[in-house]
Amino acid sequence: MLMKDLEGCKVVNTVGEHVGKIREAYVDLDKWEINAFELSPGTLKKNIILDLRDIQKVDIEERTMVVRDSFKGGEPPKMPVKNMYPLKELMDLHVVDADGEKVGRIYDLEVPYEKLRNFRVWKVLIRTGIKERRLRLSTAEIAEVMNEVRLRKAEKHYVEHAE
Repeated sequence: MLMKDLEGCKVVNTVGEHVGKIREAYVDLDKWEINAFELSPGTLKKNIILDLRDIQKVDIEERTMVVRDSFKGGEPPKMPVKNMYPLKELMDLHVVDADGEKVGRIYDLEVPYEKLRNFRVWKVLIRTGIKERRLRLSTAEIAEVMNEVRLRKAEKHYVEHAE
């Protein structure tokens, strides 16, 4: 499953009452796991955080998440932190290789929820620009995320060993 597929996914409680729609995913950059979602409960209401522990069921085909009836939601973080990094901000960063050469930008994350029943990031999808080439890399290939996303090796290594 691609994380973009979850954007706009409806969130309901166990009796089917509308709780909100997913607007953002938050990534723990140390573990490369999605650890929370930001929900929009509706017009003129403040967005809230959905902790994964509150999710009872995910229906990928119906694009629906069911949460505990006791779900309250917290306030979204004001600033990105390493264990709560907004996916949209991660996608705004340049991806550079080990030599500091610009490779492209992340356009999505692959999360095999259907198989594993967790939100661990399996692959990072990178659009490389004009060449219309895309890279699909394991999270182990990400050396660090600071003002940019730095890969462990030179771009030519990834192109030569493309999946």
